[in-house]
Amino acid sequence: MSYVSPPCVSLPCCPPQAVTRIVWLGFVLAGFWGLFSADVFAGEPKLDLLIKNGRIVDGSGTPWYVADIGIRAGKIVRIGHIDAADSERTIDATGQWIAPGFIDMMGQSATPMYEDPQSALNLLTQGITTINAGEGASAAPLGAEAGARQGWTTFAEYFALLDSLGLPVNVVQSVGHTQVRELVLGEVDRRPSDEELHKMRELVREGMQAGAIGVSTALIYPPAVYARTEEIASLCEVAGEYGGRYYTHMRNEGDRLLEAIDEALDIGRTGKTPVHIFHLKTAGKQNWHKMPLAIAKIKAARAQGQQVTADIYPYINNGLGIAAFIHPRHFADGTERLLKQLDAPEKRAEIRTEMETTEGWENWYRHVGFDWGRVVVGKTNDSQYDALLGKTVAEVAATLKQDVWDTFFKLVKAGAFVLPQSMSEANKILAMQQDFVSFCTDVGPAGGDSFASHPRAYGAFPRLLSRYVRELGAISLERAVAQASAAAANNVLVYDRGRIAEGLAADIIVFDYEKTRDTATFEKPAGLSEGMKLVIVNGRVVLEDGKYTGARPGRVLRGPGYDQRLAPQNVSTGTVVPELSSFDRMMHDFLSEHKVPGAAVAVTDHGRLVFARGYGYADLKEKQHVAPNSLFRIASISKPITAIAILQLVDQGKLSLDAKVFDVLDFNSDIAAAGDKFEKRLRDVTIEHLLQHRGGWDRDVSFDAMFQSVKFARELNVPAPAKPEDIIRRMLIQPLDFNPGERYAYSNFGYCLLGRVIEKLTGQTYEHYVQTSTLQPLGIKDMRIGATRLEGRAAQEVRYYQPGYGKSVFEADLGTRSPWPYGAWYLEAMDSHGGWLASAVDLAKIAVALEDSSKLRLLSTKTWHLMHARPDGLAGFDAEGKPKDSYYTLGWFNRDVGNGEMNHWHTGSLDGTATILIRRHDGRNFVALLNSRASPSAEHLGRAIDKLLHSAANAVETWPATDQFEQYLKP
Repeated sequence: MSYVSPPCVSLPCCPPQAVTRIVWLGFVLAGFWGLFSADVFAGEPKLDLLIKNGRIVDGSGTPWYVADIGIRAGKIVRIGHIDAADSERTIDATGQWIAPGFIDMMGQSATPMYEDPQSALNLLTQGITTINAGEGASAAPLGAEAGARQGWTTFAEYFALLDSLGLPVNVVQSVGHTQVRELVLGEVDRRPSDEELHKMRELVREGMQAGAIGVSTALIYPPAVYARTEEIASLCEVAGEYGGRYYTHMRNEGDRLLEAIDEALDIGRTGKTPVHIFHLKTAGKQNWHKMPLAIAKIKAARAQGQQVTADIYPYINNGLGIAAFIHPRHFADGTERLLKQLDAPEKRAEIRTEMETTEGWENWYRHVGFDWGRVVVGKTNDSQYDALLGKTVAEVAATLKQDVWDTFFKLVKAGAFVLPQSMSEANKILAMQQDFVSFCTDVGPAGGDSFASHPRAYGAFPRLLSRYVRELGAISLERAVAQASAAAANNVLVYDRGRIAEGLAADIIVFDYEKTRDTATFEKPAGLSEGMKLVIVNGRVVLEDGKYTGARPGRVLRGPGYDQRLAPQNVSTGTVVPELSSFDRMMHDFLSEHKVPGAAVAVTDHGRLVFARGYGYADLKEKQHVAPNSLFRIASISKPITAIAILQLVDQGKLSLDAKVFDVLDFNSDIAAAGDKFEKRLRDVTIEHLLQHRGGWDRDVSFDAMFQSVKFARELNVPAPAKPEDIIRRMLIQPLDFNPGERYAYSNFGYCLLGRVIEKLTGQTYEHYVQTSTLQPLGIKDMRIGATRLEGRAAQEVRYYQPGYGKSVFEADLGTRSPWPYGAWYLEAMDSHGGWLASAVDLAKIAVALEDSSKLRLLSTKTWHLMHARPDGLAGFDAEGKPKDSYYTLGWFNRDVGNGEMNHWHTGSLDGTATILIRRHDGRNFVALLNSRASPSAEHLGRAIDKLLHSAANAVETWPATDQFEQYLKP
């Protein structure tokens, strides 16, 4: 290849020949770059998602432009002209607008999404991808009683549960001042003592260290209204130590608005925190002139170097509990006491006079011009008002033919939420034109629930775009987006999103600007907004063409006080084994991806324990680390243990695998009592059938008997929950789903029967026999049957973290809401199929004991071979008689890996628990125990970690010669 020298270009300080060489080199490099750049991304993996040809409003405030956006692994990785062939999925956004996802600066609470992800639909249809939760109230901290119902007491626990489930949108969270005050003081009107203030500060500290972004207040509501400036500043001081902020629904938004701003600024200065003012407003026509003064006061503080920001919602009706119309002093002895007094004529007269004649407090009756015709009723707790929602208090009174003041007091007792028309359109526009102002719904996730009684819940952001940007031209689209995204992101300390730029998080919306509009009204406040085509959160599509996709990529965006070094994936215990670092790397990535609070892993190599490590937290509240010998509920890994105990009885000649289970168990009187209802095929069920899950019960056809403890207790007229013997009695009349022995169908009930067989033949409890005859010979002393309730938690046992709730199965609190792991089912009755507690080291000992048929300590060689023998019929062969690659034998899943080699394994899964034990053909065994089974990206964590354990083992180049079993021997 030859090159023609380019014309000489004069460069200062360079001789002509040098110039020629430089220019020639430049052309050569340019040619090579042209060749290279065309393929510069060829070595990279494909993009996950490509959005082409959209008009990008990037959040910076600069004019829009047209380009393509490439997304990979939750990040924006390319902007420009991108070939569709470079992406797994391409979306053509021609004619559409693309912007960063909006941030709801006052989204109240993430808990509705935790309970039902569909509740985020009102947010998604507005283009909201992150909410700021907490306004005085917050989901944590909680006292012991509330915590027992909810499943958490601290922010660390709450955040872990949110993350383990995943959310439709992201959440940032503040520590609620009201929450902290009520927990320490109650609803009283007094200052905290020094000791009480210290407790409040420590609760804030826990929240900040867990990842909260600051302290929030709601100072017009009791009991927060009783707090003095010094108290709030003291709590903000703690937040300030961690880089947090002060977020406030100020003490006054009307007559004393300017004084309230002064207080907020003073708290910020004293606490050394930036200040953010929720839903800035000037309530009451007599105060409308104060908006320019309020803005000037904020600007002056900013000019002096104090960080002060605010948000608004684009409505002139605010929303609050109608009880807030009453002077806060009446709530000093608690809300319940006041409600009991409201029927007294003298109390009503006192309150009415106060509302009609006094000022200097947040008098909302004065703010609406003493006109009940300007107060819309949004919702109540009394069904008699259901048909009148959306009407004013005056209209409700007229319809019910009541005096309007009687209606007011009745609505207070009914817990009404109302929408006073207290603001002006001009002030709304003036406020949104300030670059330090962002936007909110002041509701957060609502998703069709009657909680959304203000149209702002469904329409705030589309109303901003349609009415104030498109129709009135009060603010440009670029400025509106910048304030709703980038400015808001800065205000909630999430600097990795809020703009469309390479390297930032892919929280992105695609919308039809001309069709974007709100449909929610006071009469129908749950009308979904229109125009939002696509909502992407952390790189995954969560809303497409107005429909929620079911994806849950949202997560807790933790504040600056969170020490990433203390994240579960970065915390470990046990001996570091450099040769086995692949297991450490794998567990770091696994906990990070699946948001698992804690785990333990054990690995053996030809009889030696070569790896035993704990990861993350056994107890998030106490910051207790998982250790290699921490106890976990092992769920269905209990079945191999039961199978071993049964086979020991076979070895002892006390039992035959062909024995009929109801010849061994004595339920003859119950069978006689059942009469013709008795399922006669039960007489054909053998011990081997039970061990192989061939007894005839198929939970996919009928149900799982072990999770019917309340239903069966009621049918048998015994206290709930039903015990194993009660369950067996009830199942005597339950028709089988197939003939015994015909095929395989996983059955917990079958193993429940095996536990009772052990008890019948040994005269001991199932637990005691297995401990003494099966476990102690292996040096296992800590394994035991677990307890359902948290108060029964064993020494060294982890806590379990599972999102969601069930109903208590215990007679003492039957039917009440219970966190899944701690009362929604009965662990003690699951003893022989899912009730054991064990450590990873314990299970490694069991695996090693079964490793070599020539060195067995528990079973004979004959029963060891039987334990793995392929079952006959459809259990071991397909319909054409071909051997199945994997099948279930006597307590184990088995897989033929070729060359006559077999892998054996068992998984376990209960709410809050995921486990796996693998016995590999090459003499290596793996155990992994997790204290959560929820994941935003996997349905079964045991199965998710299965291949990863094999991969980590396969990456080992040199296996250590050491044996750690000695470290875990107990005297």
